[in-house]
Amino acid sequence: MGRVDEAKRDIDQALKIDPKNSEALALQSIIAVVQNDKDGALNLAQQAVAADPNSPAAKTALSYAQQARFDLEGARKTLEEEVKAHPDNALAWARLAELRSSFSDLDGSLEAAEKAVAINPNISRTQTV
Repeated sequence: MGRVDEAKRDIDQALKIDPKNSEALALQSIIAVVQNDKDGALNLAQQAVAADPNSPAAKTALSYAQQARFDLEGARKTLEEEVKAHPDNALAWARLAELRSSFSDLDGSLEAAEKAVAINPNISRTQTV
């Protein structure tokens, strides 16, 4: 389980201070995805986006929650909106590359992966994708 219990304590503390902390809600959503709580993950990600519609973390969490529920089209759309709003977000471009490849959009996937690397070649996720 790694350090999930420790992370949950920190997240709970952040939410006590600010119940609408988008970053904390996004992290809770990601934990729920990993624990296969698809409905909980989607609910938390939607709360994160509602708390801060401009949060890259919230949009990324939403894309993972959508994918966990097999809504690949929704996940791709969420990431396309994210890279449009934050074109310098290397992680979002890497995530979009993954989603585009799931649609066999190899040209679009390569384009997104190359943008991710161009923005930040020092992030392992951009190199992996």
